[in-house]
Amino acid sequence: MPEIRNLQLLPHPQKITVSQGQFHIPARGSIVLQEGENQAVLPAARRLQQIISEAVQLNLPLSVGIRASTVSACIFSPNALLAAEAYEIHVGDSGITISYGSPEGAYYAVATLKQLLMQCGRVMPYLSILDKPDFAARGLMIDISRNKIPRLETLYRIIDLMTDLKLNQLQLYIEGSPFAYESFPQVWEVETPVTGEEILLLDAYCRERFIELVPNQNSFGHMEGWLTRPEFNHLAEIPGGFMLPDNMYDSDLYPDGLFMHPGTFDTEDPEVLKLLGTMYDDLLPYFTSGQFNVGCDETYELGLGKSKALADSVGKGQLYLSFLQKIHALVTARGKKMQFWGDIIIQHPELIPLLPKDIIAMEWGYSAAHPFEADTLKFREAGIPFYVCPGTSSWNSLTGRTDNMLANLRSAAVHGKQNGAIGYLITDWGDFGHWQHLPVSYAGFVYGAALAWNVEGNQEADIAGYLNTSVFHDRSGTIGQLLLDLGNYYKLESGTVRPNDTEMSMLLRSSLDNVLLAERLTVDQLEQLERYTASIEAKLEELALECSDAGLVTEELSNGIHFVKHAVQLTRLKKQLAGAPGELTAALVQAQIHDLDLLLHRYRQLWTRRNRLGGLEQSVSKLLRLRGEYVSLAARLTETAGQ
Repeated sequence: MPEIRNLQLLPHPQKITVSQGQFHIPARGSIVLQEGENQAVLPAARRLQQIISEAVQLNLPLSVGIRASTVSACIFSPNALLAAEAYEIHVGDSGITISYGSPEGAYYAVATLKQLLMQCGRVMPYLSILDKPDFAARGLMIDISRNKIPRLETLYRIIDLMTDLKLNQLQLYIEGSPFAYESFPQVWEVETPVTGEEILLLDAYCRERFIELVPNQNSFGHMEGWLTRPEFNHLAEIPGGFMLPDNMYDSDLYPDGLFMHPGTFDTEDPEVLKLLGTMYDDLLPYFTSGQFNVGCDETYELGLGKSKALADSVGKGQLYLSFLQKIHALVTARGKKMQFWGDIIIQHPELIPLLPKDIIAMEWGYSAAHPFEADTLKFREAGIPFYVCPGTSSWNSLTGRTDNMLANLRSAAVHGKQNGAIGYLITDWGDFGHWQHLPVSYAGFVYGAALAWNVEGNQEADIAGYLNTSVFHDRSGTIGQLLLDLGNYYKLESGTVRPNDTEMSMLLRSSLDNVLLAERLTVDQLEQLERYTASIEAKLEELALECSDAGLVTEELSNGIHFVKHAVQLTRLKKQLAGAPGELTAALVQAQIHDLDLLLHRYRQLWTRRNRLGGLEQSVSKLLRLRGEYVSLAARLTETAGQ
């Protein structure tokens, strides 16, 4: 048995006391349920039964009530004085006792016991744990709309991880056509969306684990997947698309401006509400949740097109609020409580008190310096319930942005708790192709979940240790820190990019003749990046993973490193194009083409092992464009050399 100080519990409980003595789990013991409580607590008891079987190879029966012949290994005991999700664990002479305020509390107690059993085996230290969550809603949001739609097996794996981390809400972000809307088969017929039947299966799988599967469908902005189609284009605020304002993108990445396809609804067209109502009626019946996240963020075009005169008259904020209220009416008519992203209304704080009081604002922000404290105070003062919604910082990163992730998740937790947030939602996005592989996001899942349960006790949580022992089962004890280190490659870049991005990712997305980004990076920085990623890549050989997807995880990390290495070489090539084009040779460019072909080949193979095929071609489209530019450059260089 490990020493008590080396026990790893994550999320760390609110209070734990260890005393002298040990309890040996009896080989012929029983897991005892109290009469009248057996059905409610059965999911927790069955889970404990399975965990004991796997951890210490004992098959303990379930027993209702204690008799003279009963040898108690663990007793489940309800306690009306405990809060709904609270639990107590006592290990002493009489065995293990779990007291709980609700079936959920019993289930969370088992999650803690799982970690103790995996570390201690049959010999448990005498201890007492008193525990309850800081946030009532502790959720994870997965972006299934930016090309990458996970296979059902992948979603089950994520849900199992959530179960161990005591998370209780899952949202699958929908824009475009990742869901098979039965009224609009033409929208998704060439895609591989999640079907209603699959939602039923996921919903049931979640409910068995006390997780609420909350529908999440954007309903105002980010509607490009619908508004670029001919049959819906007339419902757009600006049907022809528009140029994004200069302060919203990196001018070095898009020196000619950034064109945006139509993505925001015309708020005054009554057909919009009819369309939304039909979409909701297709989606919502498959969910048992009483909540619905309708999005409504980043409505870039609002007040700039068809509604400009009205916005000039009543104000853009009022225009936004009015349409939000109409969506709220649609949602409440369908028996749901509405969640919405709070980024637009927070720009008009005078309107926040006018929001319906049964609405939930989702305060999001992904930089370390996001003003969670000031923003959440505005919702609190207006009496509007709210979540804080930080992110994993994985998107646009290739392999993560660890330090930003840690600071962002921590700030949201501290200020969310301070100002009375009712929920904490960890968001994991997939902008610009969703190039990051799933394991890149695990550190954010783990740290965010720990903070959502106990803010004060988990700010210094051993994320690396948990990843090693509980996620990847790495005998070498290496992968946790490796993932955290890999996610800090961005700190060796120039540091001048906009939030939520890294220069290596941006360089792979930009055209070959755009050398402005490359010129930001010095030769020394590129050499440091190369050495840093090479040192991490060498450590992949040390891993001794025993998780069921061990080989896949190693290949995914290797592919992520390959992305960064290719971007470094691309930067060197661009710098030559800018400063010494005469030194470029066709052979050098051909080497880049060969390397990109290897990268793409492996990426495609890895994609299909966790995700559906639909969306893959969109994900690699910018890389294929880059390959075409390489080919054209090589041809020009060959022609020049032959003259």
